[in-house]
Amino acid sequence: MNPGLYIHVPFCLRKCPYCDFYSESSLAQKKAYLEGVVREMDLVAKDLCVEAPFDTVYFGGGTPSLLKPSEVARLLEAARTRFSFGEDVEVTLEVNPGTVTPTTLAGFKVAGVTRLNIGVQSLDDGTLSFLGRLHSAGDATAALEAARECGFSNIGADLIYGVPGQDLAAVRADVAALLSHAPEHLSCYMLTLESGTPLYARHGNRDFSMPGDTEQGAFFGAVSDTLTENGYLHYEVSNFARGAGFVSRHNTKYWEMATTVGIGPSAHGFYTGGGAREHPVRRWNVAHLGTWLEHLARGERPVEGEEALDREAMMTEALYLGLRRMEGVDLGALSRRFSQDLGWVLSPVVKGFVDEGLMVADREAVRLTRRGFAVADGIVLRLLQAL
Repeated sequence: MNPGLYIHVPFCLRKCPYCDFYSESSLAQKKAYLEGVVREMDLVAKDLCVEAPFDTVYFGGGTPSLLKPSEVARLLEAARTRFSFGEDVEVTLEVNPGTVTPTTLAGFKVAGVTRLNIGVQSLDDGTLSFLGRLHSAGDATAALEAARECGFSNIGADLIYGVPGQDLAAVRADVAALLSHAPEHLSCYMLTLESGTPLYARHGNRDFSMPGDTEQGAFFGAVSDTLTENGYLHYEVSNFARGAGFVSRHNTKYWEMATTVGIGPSAHGFYTGGGAREHPVRRWNVAHLGTWLEHLARGERPVEGEEALDREAMMTEALYLGLRRMEGVDLGALSRRFSQDLGWVLSPVVKGFVDEGLMVADREAVRLTRRGFAVADGIVLRLLQAL
C-alpha cells in the first residue's frame, strides 16, 4: 500500500472540554509553525525510505481550517518538492464550522484540497453547548452547504453521540439531519471521557452521568441501522461511506498498518519494516509547539519517542485493527504471517462469540456482526487473552 503523509496543525480558537489532542489557543506562532513544517519535511526526506509514491495527505488538528488557503497551498507544494507523489492524491483538510466562509472553502479547493472532513459533531444546539463547541447548528449547516456549492464532491462529517441528555430519538434526529446533506462519509463516535480533560473532571464531580451499556448499544444500533438503510457502507466500527469509492483512503492506511509519515508537534508516524529496520516502528513527535521548534532550529528531528513492534505486538494490532473493519480478519493469512495456527488457538473463543451472535466465522475468516461491532474492544481483549 502507498504511504500517506499526516500534517498536524496544532491551533484551535479554544480547546473543546472532551478533547485530549494537543493544541494551542494562540495563533502567534503560526508563521514559525509553517516554516517549521517545511524544515521538518527536509529532515524527514533525508532518511525516508519508501518504495511507492505517497497518495494521501491529511491535515489534522487542532483546527487546520485556521490556516489560509495560500498557507495550505504552500505546505502542499513543499511536500511535492520533497516527496514522491502519484497522480491521484487524496488531500483531506479537517474543517471546523464557524472558521470558514464560502470564499475560504473555494480557496482550499484551488489550493489542492480534494476532500473535506467537517467537524459537525451535532446539528442540535443543546448538544453542541454541552460539548463546548464554538459553532452553532446553523454554522455547521452553512459549512456543509457552502462546501457543496464550492464544488467539493467528497465531503465527510464527524458526529458525536451518546452525549448526556440524549435519548434514542435525539440520536436518530441528529443522524437524519446530517443525512439531509448527503455527505460522502460519516465518522460517528460515541462520546468517551478522556483522562485529564475538563469533561472527565466534571464527570468525576458528578455533574452529569453517562449513558449505560444498554443505552450505548441501542445508540450504536440506531446509528448503524439508519445509515446502512440509507445506502452507507459500515466499513469500520465508527466509519461509514456512501460506497466503496468514498472510504477514507488515508485512515485505511492506519488500519492496514501501512507507512504513514507524521509532521508537526505531537504527530505520529508508522514505518513498516524493511531496509535497516528489522521491525516496524511507531514514532511520535514532541507535543509542544515551542519544544518542537527548538528541535528544528538545532537541525534535529523533533521526535519524542519511538517503539519497535515485535512479532507479538504486530499480531495484537493485526487482530485489533482487522476486527474493527467490516471484512474482518483472515486467520489463515495471519497464521502464515506469524507462523502460528491462530485458527486452532482461537477456535473455542471464536465459537463462543459466534454462538452469541457477535461474530461470523467463514472458513478461516472471522468478522464481527453489527452487535459485535458495538462491543469490539471487549471481544478483541478476550481473543488476545486466549493467545
